[in-house]
Amino acid sequence: MVNRMRFLLMGLMCLLAACAQPPTHPTPVANAPSESPAPEGERMSMPQLVASRAAEADGTLIKAGLVPILRYEPGIVTDAGTVVNTEPAGGSLVELGATVVVYIAGSPGKTLAEYVDGHRETFTGLGVDGNGVLVVGVVQSADLAKEMAALTEVAGGKSFRVQTCSRSWVELTRLQVELSKRRFLPGADKMAFATAIDPLACALRMTADLSDAEVAELTGRYSGALVIQKGHQARR
Repeated sequence: MVNRMRFLLMGLMCLLAACAQPPTHPTPVANAPSESPAPEGERMSMPQLVASRAAEADGTLIKAGLVPILRYEPGIVTDAGTVVNTEPAGGSLVELGATVVVYIAGSPGKTLAEYVDGHRETFTGLGVDGNGVLVVGVVQSADLAKEMAALTEVAGGKSFRVQTCSRSWVELTRLQVELSKRRFLPGADKMAFATAIDPLACALRMTADLSDAEVAELTGRYSGALVIQKGHQARR
């Protein structure tokens, strides 16, 4: 009887001790995914461009680090050459390097340069070779016969030749924006360099004072999309 009473007393003491313990909480998972905001300076408010002239809107977007694609609307004849809409809309939050479709009233111009500029997903650009001949870079996936007919019509008798490229103006401009973030090499934030789309090389041309090892690293990383020319440039 005494032993039974002792056992019951011990059980009651254990129960009271357990109730006195503070409540436990789940241990946080160290690698739990979390949403992080984009680094400061890589997101911006989409400019309000409706009613502005096409060239002005184009320049504004490129300067802002966005990639404009021009879409002409021949059915809209009022205020031809002005922007009637954009996607994304003005005021939207967009990422640096995002593609923006710009809808423009009327038809594109009737020159070779204007036609190429109005079809940036099809062409790499327009350049001039060492003999002074116009060179049109066209992506290899395009309907070459169709584009040749259109180019011949707008060339107005001027001589030109077509060169097939693996990347369009849009793709190379995205790369240009990426390089402008200055993360491609250690110390790039202080580096002086310039970039420009080169339709003859079917690539983005960078002019910078780089070592042979840095040139090899960058050209290998971007596999044909980047051509590097050694030289000094003012910081841009």
